[in-house]
Formats: sequence, structure tokens, C-alpha cells
Amino acid sequence: MFSGECTPEEKQKLLERLASNVDERVEFEKLENIWNNYSPETTSSAERIWELTATKLEFEAQPKKIKLTGWMKYAAAALVVLSLGLNLYWFIGHRNTTSSWVEYSTKNGEIKKITLPDGSTVTLNSESILLCQNKFGKNERNVFLMGEAFFHVTKNPEAPFSVNTSEMTVRVLGTSFNVSSYANDPVISASLEEGKVQIFTKEKPSEPVVLKPQDEALLERASGEITVNNQQKLIAPWREGRLRFHNNELLVITHQLERKFDCEFIFVDEATESLRFTGDFENETLDEILELLNKAHSFKLKKSGKRYIISL
Repeated sequence: MFSGECTPEEKQKLLERLASNVDERVEFEKLENIWNNYSPETTSSAERIWELTATKLEFEAQPKKIKLTGWMKYAAAALVVLSLGLNLYWFIGHRNTTSSWVEYSTKNGEIKKITLPDGSTVTLNSESILLCQNKFGKNERNVFLMGEAFFHVTKNPEAPFSVNTSEMTVRVLGTSFNVSSYANDPVISASLEEGKVQIFTKEKPSEPVVLKPQDEALLERASGEITVNNQQKLIAPWREGRLRFHNNELLVITHQLERKFDCEFIFVDEATESLRFTGDFENETLDEILELLNKAHSFKLKKSGKRYIISL
């Protein structure tokens, strides 16, 4: 359907079925969103995805161009989705078919402020998705997040507020905090500005971690281990257009740059990915940031449009 390979009769039958089934239509729209954002639309883009996947998996470069057959295009698309982690599928799976959902989303370089039905406000960082039930606020307040958001929660002891990600849940009554859970980042984080929150992880669901103001919890996806640090600094500086990182790998830093500046980074070797930097940027352009990083740790940078290729 999405690739345009079905017959007119097949397309008509599918549309008729979707018109008569609301739940299936919602699922169809989400699958369509996945296809539009993560799968190849043309042969050239499909070849690009295949080449990037081959580079990532360290396949040997081929001297001639590869013509992608139908199954190869779908395999390449699947690998791209898998490279984002399983968050997207977890995310869709949390949709209760008996409830209606409202979806909020942002693109690269976009920050959006949202007011929820209970008066709570959410500032959604770039390339993020937030799901909220239509019946939100009646008995409980559950949202599902993929990406990053800052929450200012209206206090209501009768209805706890929970932010659910793939690996942990942050539960509060009324407070201000930030949660970051991007699929391609190795760490999920939660930072508390004011109030008190409890964090429940998949590894230890019966042992909540309690944060106090200025605490930051870091959950390693690979190990499931969680650590808490107290930081006397601005929570969620991205709300003011700032980029801040402390002893982060260059691979993680480029993820932030991609979301903020709508660009793409490709690493030639793992050694470059693991270079570590500390920095705080406010009004600098992308090229200025890269120049400053390069002065701290020398690396080679090749630019082509919005694509940057990095190597030692």
C-alpha cells in the first residue's frame, strides 16, 4: 500500500475496511507515519539507506552500485527502524484499543509548548512524540513519551501523573521535571527542577528511586543500571535554545546536533564516535560548534549539504 505496489482493487478493499473499523484505522495511520519517516520512498533513497546500513554494520564496500530488489528495500527500511531501537514498537503497543489518544509531535529543529486538559504544560523538544489519552485527568494522568520533554505538572493528589518511556516510568503528583528518552541514545534521563518524583524501572519495578530538586537520574539501556547525581545547573537548557553536554561521547553529541539543526552525521570509525567532550553552547551556529569541538579533539570533517562525515 505505502510503496504503491498494491492493485487498485486491493487498495479499495483496504480503504473500505479502514472506514468501518476505527481501531484499525488508527493503527494504519501510525504505520503510515513509520513508513513515511523511516522507509525508502524511491530507489535512490532506498540505496542510500542500504549504503548507510552497510556502513554501520561494517560491510565491505562494493565497487559497483547495488540495485535494490523489493525485499531488499523492505529489509533496509526494517534495519533503519531497528537502528532506532524498539521504542517505536513499544510506543504503539501501549495504545489501549478501548481508548482514544491524542498525539503531539515535533520535527527536527522544532520545540512546541502544549497545555494538557488538566492544565499541566509540556515543552516538547525536537523529534519527539507524546501520547495522551482523551480521558486524561479523570482518575489518573498517563502520558507516553518518545524523545524529550519538560513537564510542569498541575498538582492533583487524586490523580497521579505518570510519564512512561520504554524503560522507566516517572510518577509525580505536582512538580516540574525533564525526561529524555530518545531511541538512539544509550541513556534515558530524568531531571527534577522542583517537587518530588518517583522513578520505576523495568529492571526493579518494586524499588522506586526518589529524586529531590536538582537531582538527575541516568538509566543505562544496556545494563538497566540507574545512577543519581545532584547537579547545580539549569534543568533542560534546550528550552532556551542551549546545548549542554558533560563528558559525552561525540556520537551522543551529534544526535543532539541532528535534532537541533536538522542535519546528519556519519562516522567512518568507532574511535571518533567515542571521543568525549564537555561544552555549553547558546547562540553558536552548527559550524561554529563543530569548529570548537575540533579544536578540543582534532578530527576530520567533510561537509556535503546537510550531511557531515567524521573520521580521525
